[in-house]
Amino acid sequence: MLKNKLVIFLVCLLILVFQSKGGYDVMADVISTPTSVEIYSVYDEKLNLLFQRDEVAIGDNYLSEDFKFYEVSYIDEDNKYAIAKFITQKKPPEVKISKLPKPIKVEDRTICMYMTHNDESYLPSDGVDSVYGNGGIKDVAVAFKRELEKHLIDVYFDDTLHIPHDNSAYSRSKVTAEKLNKEYSPDAIFDIHRDGASRSFYVTKVDGRERARVRMVIGKANPNMALNEEFAMYLMSVGKELYPWLFTDIYYASGHYNQSLDSKAILFEMGSHLVEKELVIDSMYELADVITTAMYDTTVSEETGDLVIDGIEDEINVTISDAMDKKESSNSPSLYVVALIFVISAMICLTMFLIFLRATRVGKLTTKSDK
Repeated sequence: MLKNKLVIFLVCLLILVFQSKGGYDVMADVISTPTSVEIYSVYDEKLNLLFQRDEVAIGDNYLSEDFKFYEVSYIDEDNKYAIAKFITQKKPPEVKISKLPKPIKVEDRTICMYMTHNDESYLPSDGVDSVYGNGGIKDVAVAFKRELEKHLIDVYFDDTLHIPHDNSAYSRSKVTAEKLNKEYSPDAIFDIHRDGASRSFYVTKVDGRERARVRMVIGKANPNMALNEEFAMYLMSVGKELYPWLFTDIYYASGHYNQSLDSKAILFEMGSHLVEKELVIDSMYELADVITTAMYDTTVSEETGDLVIDGIEDEINVTISDAMDKKESSNSPSLYVVALIFVISAMICLTMFLIFLRATRVGKLTTKSDK
């Protein structure tokens, strides 16, 4: 208990000292802006700020933009601080850009999008951080759709309402996600959100121009988690090559987020409630470029796992989209296995029924002989 109190005291002291010296103002735009969103600031064990988020739980994981992997180990609910311990340094795939001319390839490209939390809005632009209906996040989703379509991708965006913003929202949005998945068989399916964090955390300057950043979220409670993580790491790796400022990190939360539907199902946090919506919309060009480049124009070596942007496909090197589909298929039981299991189950049921029937007849015969 004494150790926990000491940690809290040191965190508070660090923030006060850092701000008094003109350093990064972690809490300024959190405290001064009227909003119902609660923001947690999460630090490493040396009290360096790692990230901010409106929902944090013990056991959640965080992968930084330089691929350092952490686990949340302590939370102070009263003061909205948390500590995350360093676990390991993950090795991202090596990324190269090919200078060779690529053959022209005509292919179908399909992506589906929906919004579990339709209400989410941007306080500076919308005047509120949430509405009962389609909030400012829909404007961002529409802008993202428009940018993806410029890359000749068929984008199907379902804006079905899943309100209210409660624990059952993902159960309601699962119906929408399953419908999209069944109807269009997309290459990827994205759930569009906005985060809860300070403006300072989500806005960076690039060549003197303010840019809004994006976070990816993975659900730990779904069987596809390893594949979802692999796809997210591919996106972040390609993003670092094209636009190093774009992605903040990958966050691993305890939910499922409907990501069991597809290996390329990702939840995107498009900025935070304290970021101007127009600034977030402005980043959709880069995000769409990263998505398209990674999925359709980047090959992954099945031998080394390395990536080549504008790489040429062959027997060993396939696009990330195809590689993920192949892995997902290998993880799923084949029709033969399913049929075999069905036949065996039917045989067991039939055998049990015959045994029961025989036992019943023997019982009747015994009863008659006794009489």
